Amino acid sequence: MAQKIEATDSSPQQLERLSIDVRRSAFFLLMAFIFLGPAPGQLFGWHSSWLREWVMFSDVGVGIPDGTFTVAHADGTTETHSPLEAVGLESYPLIRHYLFEGRVFEASDLAKFATELCTQAELASSVSFKGKVGTRNGWQPMQAEDICAETELQP
Repeated sequence: MAQKIEATDSSPQQLERLSIDVRRSAFFLLMAFIFLGPAPGQLFGWHSSWLREWVMFSDVGVGIPDGTFTVAHADGTTETHSPLEAVGLESYPLIRHYLFEGRVFEASDLAKFATELCTQAELASSVSFKGKVGTRNGWQPMQAEDICAETELQP
């Protein structure tokens, strides 16, 4: 006796159900990859270019000094200023913080940051900075003496 094998055509309902299941599975796999992909690097230190870590607000404090600017006058008196006073702002720009041109990346950038303080200081005065600056690796200590003399400033 020969057994006859018939090719059964899938009904449209079965094909539709299969299509829905494939799309649903693909969605959940993609969702799991997006949600759990950064976890090995964050939790276990396994770094990969395929599984990148979560990096939120990574540049917000970069280049912003935290410390004091000290103006030493020729007569021996000193006055201290916060970084905001040195820049002449009431607060750092919230909108477009990443484009804030006064950001400090190295000690030579302090003169550009404190341009307003340098232009207000007398010629015989010396402006110095002692504090820390935000970097991608956390706060780094920074100290600079006579920052206004390092670069020529145009008022």
